[in-house]
Amino acid sequence: MQKRILVVEDDENIVKALGVRLRSKGYDVVVSYDAVMGMQKAMEQPPDLILLDIMMPGGNGVTLAERLQSSSKTGQIPIIFMTASKQCELRTQAHALGAVGFFEKPFDFGELLATVRAALEHPSVCLVG
Repeated sequence: MQKRILVVEDDENIVKALGVRLRSKGYDVVVSYDAVMGMQKAMEQPPDLILLDIMMPGGNGVTLAERLQSSSKTGQIPIIFMTASKQCELRTQAHALGAVGFFEKPFDFGELLATVRAALEHPSVCLVG
């Protein structure tokens, strides 16, 4: 069965690039351009993995991750954070939330895809450094 990845990201270029690369690897990609719709899509059809931007319209990605984790329906979904911010505390917050990955933009797509693959194969392993 195809693994579903929810991409919650407000930058259309990043969404398109991620969509092309993830689909080429056989993943089903669902997209949301803001936190509110991201929560709704995650609750309607829980994905196998979430790629989550931190700074976006409709709410902060960290807050969305907290809300997702507090739900029995979405609490076990692995999350990989992506951000353009250079704030050191964001990595710490991501780690505290149990994120399986953390990438600063611009990021290497190869590294991101490797982290996606690892997270889907071993969702309980935290890869945040």
